[in-house]
Amino acid sequence: MEPTVSHDVFISYSSHDKPIADGICANLEAAGLRCWIAPRDIVAGEDWPTAIAGGISLARVMVLVFSNNANLSDEVSRELYLAANNKLAIIPFVIENVTPEAGKAYYMGRTHWMDAMNPPTQEQIGKLTKRVKSLVERVGTEGRVASVLAPVVPPYFRKSLNRKYGWIIPVIELVVAAALVVGSVFTVARVTGAFNQPRAMQVPTPSLPAATPTPVSPTLYLYREDFGDAQFDGALPPDVIANSGSCDNLTLAQQKGSLAFLAPAKISLSCGVLLGSEHLLNQIKSVEFALSSSPETSMDHPSFAVSLNPHVTTQSNLMITCGLAAVTGGSGCVVMKGGAILYHTKPFIERTGTAYTFRIEVVDPDNMSFRFVVNAEALGEFTMSPADALAYKDLPYFMMAGVNFPGTTTKPGSYFVDYLAIEQR
Repeated sequence: MEPTVSHDVFISYSSHDKPIADGICANLEAAGLRCWIAPRDIVAGEDWPTAIAGGISLARVMVLVFSNNANLSDEVSRELYLAANNKLAIIPFVIENVTPEAGKAYYMGRTHWMDAMNPPTQEQIGKLTKRVKSLVERVGTEGRVASVLAPVVPPYFRKSLNRKYGWIIPVIELVVAAALVVGSVFTVARVTGAFNQPRAMQVPTPSLPAATPTPVSPTLYLYREDFGDAQFDGALPPDVIANSGSCDNLTLAQQKGSLAFLAPAKISLSCGVLLGSEHLLNQIKSVEFALSSSPETSMDHPSFAVSLNPHVTTQSNLMITCGLAAVTGGSGCVVMKGGAILYHTKPFIERTGTAYTFRIEVVDPDNMSFRFVVNAEALGEFTMSPADALAYKDLPYFMMAGVNFPGTTTKPGSYFVDYLAIEQR
């Protein structure tokens, strides 16, 4: 299936540099430039190479996020070849001091490189945006050329920040998604285990006021979903994957800027969804999300929460969870390992119909220290034991959201994830 709508920019990058590429894309699009970036713009079921070739053929400019990973990527080499053949202006955005291998040097040799830090600063992204806008306007009036930039100027490389980007490649992401779709044991354990906490009678803890999240620059996000794309209303965005079969007894869909779980009465609930892809813990500064229930939802409703989970193979399941009715005595945050509670915050009493903004802050990824916040009020802090930190700190982590209640005495309820953002460290 070939794309039929043209765009201004094709973004080429190694999957290991996806956070930087996504940040560049967000800034270019905020400036009114239409971007094509994989995997976002590949239609489900579309042949990957065909989609890439089509994306390049309808672009005017290629932005190449150049790093050691990109230098070693055969896919990036093929994209450069296609860009040159389609006479795109190529802008190498260099984030690491790497000499291009011979094949890439051939296509990059006549272009002016833009050097940047790893990760790039907002100023460097801004300069890139201005350069791209200038080129798009020039190419639009003069037609495509092989290179409309000045001859190569040896880049001045600033000292890169000592950060690693060991991102999981798309193939592994697809494997994880496939495991979710068939209802794998490890996924079900996370969803049903974390959201099924025993709850005593609610204590008279004061309710918290609603809060508005503080805007953060798009370049600081590893992942962000605000459920605002109207084309997915009544369905699910492509980065939201429901655990197969677990949500069949309720309505799960994007609805007016939220991910909605609409549950009828007298059902057993164990609906969970995967949000986005995996990231290493040492790349995550915080996870922020807003949860709410409709005003008519009963106060004694099922657990409704979002959790940060490592992709484990041999260790016990670990879940770092915050949500509504998620802890004994009310709402709050809990850390569980192998089904046992390691820590939980002080509870607060939810007001149905009110949105609550939760933050799970990764204070120290090496020691696995976390701070839990709701509506700008600290709920508590927790640090894993040294042995557990050693076992879990280097694993990739993913996000899940879900509603859970094991009995069949539930009342009708509507539960909403208003947005979710993973902030880059």
